[in-house]
Amino acid sequence: MKAVPGEPSKVTEPTMTQSQVTSDTGLNSPAIGFDLSHLEPKKLIDEALLPVSELLKDLTPHLKTLLKANTASSKHIVDHVFSGSGKRIRPALYFFSSRLVDYTGVHLMPIAAVCEYVHTASLLHDDVIDNSTLRRGKPTPNSIWGDESAVLVGDLIYSRASELMAETGSLEIVSMFAKAIRLMSDGELLQLEHLYNPMMPEDAYYKIIEHKTAVLLSAACRASAVLGNSPLEARDALSEFGRCVGYAFQLLDDALDYAGSETMFGKKTLSDLPEGKVTLPIIMLKKIASPEEWAYVESLIHSEEITADSMLNVLELVNRYDTAGKTLEEASKWTDRALEALRHFPQSAARKDMETLAHRLLMRFS
Repeated sequence: MKAVPGEPSKVTEPTMTQSQVTSDTGLNSPAIGFDLSHLEPKKLIDEALLPVSELLKDLTPHLKTLLKANTASSKHIVDHVFSGSGKRIRPALYFFSSRLVDYTGVHLMPIAAVCEYVHTASLLHDDVIDNSTLRRGKPTPNSIWGDESAVLVGDLIYSRASELMAETGSLEIVSMFAKAIRLMSDGELLQLEHLYNPMMPEDAYYKIIEHKTAVLLSAACRASAVLGNSPLEARDALSEFGRCVGYAFQLLDDALDYAGSETMFGKKTLSDLPEGKVTLPIIMLKKIASPEEWAYVESLIHSEEITADSMLNVLELVNRYDTAGKTLEEASKWTDRALEALRHFPQSAARKDMETLAHRLLMRFS
């Protein structure tokens, strides 16, 4: 039975958080080897976003008005997806890059919207593919209005983003965002091919990160330099910064699935493997766990029946071999590479703000 438009379905999606595992099993040490309880990620990220907070605030109404949604169902879904309190990291990175290259032109807001549109449309499609009912504790559009409406509104958002790209008159803007959309779709297909595959190669895992996360962050950072006619070296440096932040961002996300707290980070934990997603903390176990331990994990993934009890056993192995911690170390290396890319630009308040954001996003607080 379809829900009435505008009335969220009463959907529950039971998940097991790190805190529940700790209380139920006595695993009192976070998997990444240090206590996260003193951190306040929301506050720290909010502080890092302060330099562009007014721009992000100005963007919010544009996200709805620029779309030109004309039907009742599209208006309901657009209101639903853009009424959240997300960080809008992609347009934030675009705004930070705009400050760095001093771009304030007429396409500032429309291309910021494009950065968020491409991300949002991909989430609408992903939720349909994954049969998701909740995203960050909020019912997904497909669970309220059905798969067909969610997919079509995702298409509408992609199409409007394409119009806004074309209005810049820049072939490079159109080309790089079109490439990002293509690779994001390819990354989703690659991830689907490797669901419940314990033998997924590490290079395939990194290709999924590149396509699903890094390419859009790279385009978002490069866009302002293109619009501002910055030299090729500056465009490439910002593109590399965004790409490396994308890698680090996703690696941290994958580590925190085994080590984080739903209360602290606002997303469910211990959910990747039950959904069939074999990420780096598990790929690393294949290399360093005993043959008997890996045989257990491999048979569990092959079974596609990963229960809460079996996840406790996997979590114990992740804790024992600190593979979430090693994943976090990899994220730190990508953060360093991102910061290295910024050295192309002279020291300035704008560059310092971007460095601070990179540190805060990746939980490296110096």
